[in-house]
Amino acid sequence: MLKPEFIESLRGIDGLDAEALARALGGQSETSIRLNRRKLSDPAVLGYERLQPVPWCRSGFYLPERPVFTLNPLFHAGLFYVQEASSMIHETIVERMLPMLGVSPKVLDLCAAPGGKTTAAINALPDTAMVIANEIMPKRARILRENLMKWGYPDTMVTSADTGVFASAGPMFDLVMADAPCSGEGMMRKDETAASQWSEGLVAGCEALQRKILADAAEALVPGGVLIYSTCTFNTRENEGNLRYAVEQLGLEPVDLQLPPEWGISPQLTGPYPALRFMPHITRGEGLFAAVMRKPGEAVARNPRDFVRLKASLRPLMDGIPQTEVLRSKGGGKKDVIELPRSEWALSCAFPRGQYPEAEVDETMALGYLRHESLTLPEGTPRGFVVITYRGYPLGFVKNLGTRANNLYPAEWKIRNL
Repeated sequence: MLKPEFIESLRGIDGLDAEALARALGGQSETSIRLNRRKLSDPAVLGYERLQPVPWCRSGFYLPERPVFTLNPLFHAGLFYVQEASSMIHETIVERMLPMLGVSPKVLDLCAAPGGKTTAAINALPDTAMVIANEIMPKRARILRENLMKWGYPDTMVTSADTGVFASAGPMFDLVMADAPCSGEGMMRKDETAASQWSEGLVAGCEALQRKILADAAEALVPGGVLIYSTCTFNTRENEGNLRYAVEQLGLEPVDLQLPPEWGISPQLTGPYPALRFMPHITRGEGLFAAVMRKPGEAVARNPRDFVRLKASLRPLMDGIPQTEVLRSKGGGKKDVIELPRSEWALSCAFPRGQYPEAEVDETMALGYLRHESLTLPEGTPRGFVVITYRGYPLGFVKNLGTRANNLYPAEWKIRNL
């Protein structure tokens, strides 16, 4: 149930059809997935039928109904991410901004959990990019780590820090994304809590926090770098108001993406600065606001040691969350075989296939593996460390003892019986 005061606040926004939006928020949410470009190009592999493309993201697809994704082993192999369709625009934004980001862009996602927008950006980034995904809440950061490990891009670091840490380090990043904590108005048909907790006070508190994050983002951005600011809310205070703040107070330059009109994405509701609005009564997705800005100035050569020092300073802030970059294979030779391989390594896009024996399993055995059960592998499987694959895609390691195999899938990732 939408609060009457919330509906009244919508009526106060010029150019917004409050009644149509309220009706849409009472309807059903869309179900959509986005493919991992580095692992999969054909969605038919996933076994889902009647997929329809998301217009603004070439990796995105709508599903006619919501399956139990947990019971698809390919979900755990990192072949796709379940993401609300509107948020997939981040992949396309990054793709269009690549000419501004340089050959080996340094990327920071300030508010990254659970990882949807980070993985969307990674889809569009070159293999030379370095990504730091930050989430201030340690519990959410651990979920972020799991999702990024499964996505498999090797040059990624997960941190749990206040955004001010990155501002204090000075301009380091070519791309900063700030999907800021917000009042959540755009998620009300998916999340009853978003509807019940709404208040004018919440909006005001979010607006202040977002301005702090925007200021930190601007400090972390190099001259010529790109900032993507987004929220999942409708009001203009958290959206166009903060865009105006970023342009007029922080000195950032708005970027007009000029997306195809047939995509049906609405423009900003107020002010002169271009932005994107996804409105559930117009587009197939939840509510989302996104604006792209550029920091004035020309890109300058940076000392690589500065970034090395930054990464070193961030290690204490990882709060026990190891970064995926430690899983990168250095050369692919026998010398790279490690004594106790972690299952996360097998999910990396840099994992050298063929270095370990592999055992292909059926769906039942794959789900048993993901439940962290012991397995009995087919006769003739070599003893020692073996990669478990499903439909040819790695899921992780076991240690085959002959009569049984010890399951090395991370215990904290195991799926529960549904």
